[in-house]
Amino acid sequence: MASTTTPAAPLRQPLLSSTPPPPHRHDQNLTGGDMYDTARNSRNLQWSDIIVAPYPLRLTGFVMLPIVIVLISISAYATSAYVANLQWKGKPPCRKSPGAFAILNSKASPSLTAIIWSGVSKGEKLLHDAWLYRLDRPMNSRWIRIPHDDLASHHHLSMPQPRTKSSIATFGDSFAVMFGGDPNLQPPLEGVFFDDTWIITERKDKLVKTFHWYQVNTTVKPKKRRAHAATITRDAKNRSVASYWLYGGRNESGGVFRDVWQLPLELDDEDNILIDANSSIINANWRCVYGCNDTAVAGWELIDVWKWWKDRDEPIPRKGHSLTSSSSKNAPAAAFILAFGRLNNWMYMNDIWQFVPAADGDSGGTWQLISALDFLPNKTSDLNGHPMPRDHHAAFRKDDTLYFFGGRGGLNQSHDLYGPLGDLWKFNLTTSNWESGNESTAGPAARWLPGADKYGNGRFVVFGGESYDEKKLNDLWEFDMESSTWQLRSSSTC
Repeated sequence: MASTTTPAAPLRQPLLSSTPPPPHRHDQNLTGGDMYDTARNSRNLQWSDIIVAPYPLRLTGFVMLPIVIVLISISAYATSAYVANLQWKGKPPCRKSPGAFAILNSKASPSLTAIIWSGVSKGEKLLHDAWLYRLDRPMNSRWIRIPHDDLASHHHLSMPQPRTKSSIATFGDSFAVMFGGDPNLQPPLEGVFFDDTWIITERKDKLVKTFHWYQVNTTVKPKKRRAHAATITRDAKNRSVASYWLYGGRNESGGVFRDVWQLPLELDDEDNILIDANSSIINANWRCVYGCNDTAVAGWELIDVWKWWKDRDEPIPRKGHSLTSSSSKNAPAAAFILAFGRLNNWMYMNDIWQFVPAADGDSGGTWQLISALDFLPNKTSDLNGHPMPRDHHAAFRKDDTLYFFGGRGGLNQSHDLYGPLGDLWKFNLTTSNWESGNESTAGPAARWLPGADKYGNGRFVVFGGESYDEKKLNDLWEFDMESSTWQLRSSSTC
């Protein structure tokens, strides 16, 4: 006869639940709440899991309990950090022409932060995202993706629509102003370009300090456009006012503008934009100061361009150009410096002008030529030691030196053969001399339509853009103007 054995009853139940913790979600799209729940669930110790046992065993359990809690807490913290690392180590999708790219300083941290918003990705798809990159962290600093709606100054209010080829300019590291742009509809439609104005800056709401958009409310404003340019300067007489200057661009029908607009903005004692803490609207008044009554110029012929260039003391109207603030030493009364750009598919330019507004705040002003145009160059020798004509480049100023990087350009007036450029050029405003900066260390690949901004008094950053064969990029480079060297901050994954 087979014998039967009755299993012995256990002396006690385990102190901890034997149910394994739920698996961690290694999902790079976890939200902040998801990561918190994941870390919290990894702590499997509960008071209900402690079973009453004889006194010596209970004493042992309570002695061990703090140690167990500490060990599990350490494990949970490590798990949470690992999940957070998976969440934040991603990079922005490859893109050209970000709707906004600005380097701002959070006074709460403080920290220098590059903000990337919207733009055009592979397949000419318009992006609807926002990313941050901490420039003051070590080289392995990670990108941080933030929910698009988190940039709204109030969650129940609107935000700017995603766009490309808008104008974005920063004032120091306090705030940035954006105007206009293109929703990148395919095919383009009439009336779809933007004419709205937005400011992004740090919002101080109780203990929370983050970056948010604020809409500028104004009755008069520039016409809808894209591929225009802007810069911000401080008023020479009233230090509590900064002006956002805008010039050029094109409309939906291809007409090119030649008007100059000014948006004065009030500053507080710390050079921040004055904002009502209970409002998401900033009241300001655009004013047209030059070319106000002219319509966009369209239908250009070679004879018209030649006549304009010879007979008028004014830049040829353009798009895809750059504006930088003027040198206080070179022209104290000047508002901004205009460089490069194109009129149409065969008229690219490499001249430099500065605009001096009328005295006492009146409308009007004068243009002053700084570096002459090489008119329709066909070969390198036609450039006279000047850079190749181009559009959609990056431009910055340090003291009396202008810096230009990249863009799209070429020779022979053949737009279809023009391509991305990867050269760096310097222009001295005092001597009016050009100097090639390509002798410096290896730098970014050739590109046009990058996001770019300057910080401090000697560094600028270039992000993304479009290279050869319409390849979009997402690398981030930093240029030191003192040493003329490039540093790769984040490599491309495109």
